Amino acid sequence: LCLLIPLFCWEGIAQEQSPSNSASEAAEQIKAARANTALFKIQDAESGAEIERVENPVLRYAEQSRGNTRGTVWLWGRKGRPAAVLEMIRNERQDWFCFHATADRPIKLTAKTGQTWTPKSSDLNFKPLPDAPPPADSSAARMRQMKEFVRKFSAHEFWQNARHEMRLLPAAVHRYDDPDRKLIDGAIFVIALGTHPEATLFLEAAHPADERKPLWQFAVGRSGAAEIVVSYDDKEVHHAPLIETLPPPTNSYWRMILNVEAKGGQP
Repeated sequence: LCLLIPLFCWEGIAQEQSPSNSASEAAEQIKAARANTALFKIQDAESGAEIERVENPVLRYAEQSRGNTRGTVWLWGRKGRPAAVLEMIRNERQDWFCFHATADRPIKLTAKTGQTWTPKSSDLNFKPLPDAPPPADSSAARMRQMKEFVRKFSAHEFWQNARHEMRLLPAAVHRYDDPDRKLIDGAIFVIALGTHPEATLFLEAAHPADERKPLWQFAVGRSGAAEIVVSYDDKEVHHAPLIETLPPPTNSYWRMILNVEAKGGQP
């Protein structure tokens, strides 16, 4: 859940899809959301090199329980582990932008509305996956392993003095590798409340320099402000505290909201 923050004006929009969404509505949503991503430029903070956005959203969803909220998830970084994740949400006449940094290096975001985001580090803390077998040799077999791991994860969040059970969406939304960094295989899964993403689960087959053999590792990134608890085999492996105030622009998780000028019809 994203917290309300100071508002600015912009015209745009905020794949688990509601059956009520027609194909034309979906196409319009994606078109407007893609146009909105042009608001942001993300660079390597040290070299200044621009980090390219993955062309298409990796997830699109509609959440009727939240007043017909619609959203998309976008990634920056086409090679290896993405550098940043954006959940873009349309809620009534506002666009909500919730970012979390996932690169192992500093990045810089510049928005056309004047805001900057300069996270000093990722919000991912990778740990070995408990009791996991070695990564399989083939890509298909490794994906089967990852899907089996995902079934062992569970999650819940605390928001407004209530506990809410979440679920792992079964399909990976993005897959990547980076041989130069000894990253054999990786995938991103979404932890959702209903269909609404609240966190991202990264699973990676990697060969760390201090390990004799490749292993499976995992990390969790937040997409919202709620307190998040993630378990694996019924044992807690991740806890992220509640965010009660707007994080500073150097934080690994950052968000902003833009008012959308009323124009009628589909945004």
